[in-house]
Amino acid sequence: MATEVVIPMLGITVEKGKIVEWLKREGDPVAKGESIFVVEADKVTTEVESPASGVLARILLSEGEVVPVLTVVGVITAPGEALPEKYRAVAPPSEAAGPPPLTAAIVAEPLRAPAGPGGPIRIVPAARKLAREKGIVLETLSGSGPEGVVCFRDVLATESAVPAVGKISPLARQSAEKLSVPLDSVEGTGVRGRIMRTDVEKAAQRIAAPGLGKVVPMNAMRQVIARRVSESAFTAPHIYFFTDVRMDALLDFRQQIQREFEERFALRLSVNDLMIKAIALTIMDFPLLNATVKENEIHIQPEVNIGLAVALADGLIVPAVVGAAQARLSEIVRQRVDLVERARKGRLTMAEIERGTFTISSLAQYDITHFTAILNPPQSGILSVGKVRDELYLDNGTVKSRQIATMGLSVDHRIVDGVVAADFLLHLKQTLENPVFTLCCM
Repeated sequence: MATEVVIPMLGITVEKGKIVEWLKREGDPVAKGESIFVVEADKVTTEVESPASGVLARILLSEGEVVPVLTVVGVITAPGEALPEKYRAVAPPSEAAGPPPLTAAIVAEPLRAPAGPGGPIRIVPAARKLAREKGIVLETLSGSGPEGVVCFRDVLATESAVPAVGKISPLARQSAEKLSVPLDSVEGTGVRGRIMRTDVEKAAQRIAAPGLGKVVPMNAMRQVIARRVSESAFTAPHIYFFTDVRMDALLDFRQQIQREFEERFALRLSVNDLMIKAIALTIMDFPLLNATVKENEIHIQPEVNIGLAVALADGLIVPAVVGAAQARLSEIVRQRVDLVERARKGRLTMAEIERGTFTISSLAQYDITHFTAILNPPQSGILSVGKVRDELYLDNGTVKSRQIATMGLSVDHRIVDGVVAADFLLHLKQTLENPVFTLCCM
């Protein structure tokens, strides 16, 4: 029985998705759970897995097309099964790579030797599959088998010598030529590092930085950011609170445990990791900072998931560390490292972005002392963190120095009153200034 391939539900707020690249061609065998195409929605690019094993008998949508979620984009049939009548009348998209749809007879029939020059390439099925996965052009292979048949070992031997052109999707190559982007400057985010069209577009934006008199079109990520911050600014009434936090104790605490932490867990502890844990523990005493508004009700989320804003070349993305209140510090570090790495490669899932219940936005690496942050909807709170700076103060007539960071709390005033917000921020300040007491049992 034929199985329809659809644009999956990518999140509760996502209505449409764009086909970025087909990883399989019409007539290719596919296994259930194997990635067959790449879809882009809002801020993430996700590989979609095959819902069944069989043959990708028909591709219905071209790369680059934007359609609503749950739209049928392809059809998988069992080997030897005929394509359903309703799809035979649908012409395959002109941009879809690969040969025309295979009939049941061709699917079931083994590949025969060519009658003469120009006939089909003689290659064993396993070698053909590996070549497709590696992005190797079949015509470049030389067979070592009987009568020149291409074997699995021939593909393995060729892989190391495959030029970059073999690992670039056709649409990515067209975009690179159109935008004058050197391919050696593009980092591939596709399967096994294959360069996709979105990778070329991101590289083009880095090369063509904004300048006076230029018109810079918004890419998909920037459009999402614009929509979400506008929604936040005009929907949730913001109120802001600031306090200075002494960071000496927290920085000393990190330094004291850093070496043993690395030896035990093979992970490098950051100040952000300690911040995530401290905020999660404080939220447990102030659950309204972990809530959202739905119609005329305040819904307090059952789990504390702390989002960490990650700056990318073309925007901002906020993956969330899940279960931060209960998680051990080593697990928080492990999650944070993985999420940030995949965020920069464009490989996050929509769930990892949408599950956040509170956000940290840090500019501590810049010479910025404090700033106001816009809420990440539908969350009720976000903490801004400025740089750590030295400050002189008097202690019984003696001038001393201490390290200070200004932190700002933005809250949704529909949910959180000023007294609650101020109390939360002061409790967080106490936690950060006394880390041995408050964080030692993590």
